[in-house]
Amino acid sequence: MRTQPPHRAPADRLRVNLSDPWEELYWGEKFGCTSEQLRAAVDAVGVQVSDIWAWLANSRPSPLR
Repeated sequence: MRTQPPHRAPADRLRVNLSDPWEELYWGEKFGCTSEQLRAAVDAVGVQVSDIWAWLANSRPSPLR
């Protein structure tokens, strides 16, 4: 089960650093995704936060109407 990250910010707010376990937890919470989804996004588009946001938005299923 995921725990809340402590109140701190990543060293670089524009890039995701998956080699730091705390940052992986932080960004997973921020993006609202699992570690696996976050790693898939980084593999697909790199570490830029804006690119990851866009990839995650396009990879999630649309809500049913």
